[in-house]
Amino acid sequence: MNMLQAVVIGVVQGITEWFPVSSSAHLVFAEKVLGIKTSGVALEVVLHLGTLVAAVLFYRAQWARILLRPFDPGARRALGLLVLATIPAAAAGLLAHDWISERFHDPRLAAYGLVACGLFLAVAGRAGTGSAEIGWGRALLIGIAQAFALPPGISRSGMTVGAGLLAGVKRERAVEFAFMMAVPAILGASLVQLREIGSATEGFGAGPLCIAAAAAFVIGYAAIGILQKAVVAGRISWFGYYCIAAGAAWALWLR
Repeated sequence: MNMLQAVVIGVVQGITEWFPVSSSAHLVFAEKVLGIKTSGVALEVVLHLGTLVAAVLFYRAQWARILLRPFDPGARRALGLLVLATIPAAAAGLLAHDWISERFHDPRLAAYGLVACGLFLAVAGRAGTGSAEIGWGRALLIGIAQAFALPPGISRSGMTVGAGLLAGVKRERAVEFAFMMAVPAILGASLVQLREIGSATEGFGAGPLCIAAAAAFVIGYAAIGILQKAVVAGRISWFGYYCIAAGAAWALWLR
């Protein structure tokens, strides 16, 4: 992977990790188009770390309130909700780790997953303006939705934001909770696959990997703000229509 390929793949990750269009599907597509040969999830682990830092910094005030006030009841409850929402995906990821790794680079599965995700977003986009807060039941529901985003083609942000909207959560709060709960999920997955970073360094080189992660961070930070505004404006279904079109076109091209 040369430097130009590293920048392009980082930009793709930065946009698609937080836009509800499935970063896994687009990374599979981008790697195929750019001619990047990879196996396993080594490159993806590094890219996800870049977007992880973007989410932490974007919501740094919220994280500070939660982590720096351990004896505050509100902070403990907020942390508990995030932990609860993380459990379903963590459990599913451990149980299905080998299955996911084997099929992560399957372009046909990614295309079908993208269409399925688009249909879900189209339905979620029809949800009215919610006013509900996130309690234990809604946190668990959103967490279960995140577990369905493990296969390639299914967007994590699409499933979690969409589930929040369908559950009647305020739009801005649905985005905030979805992106904050992604932090422990991505961090946990990265720790489980930490050994992959060594093989990624050997296969791609430290320089291109750093460039790719940096591009993913910068673009990802901007993408979070853009998506938040789009969801508040009631336009998440637009991303769904894109997913359906992109997935269908990719599936036809693979025939």
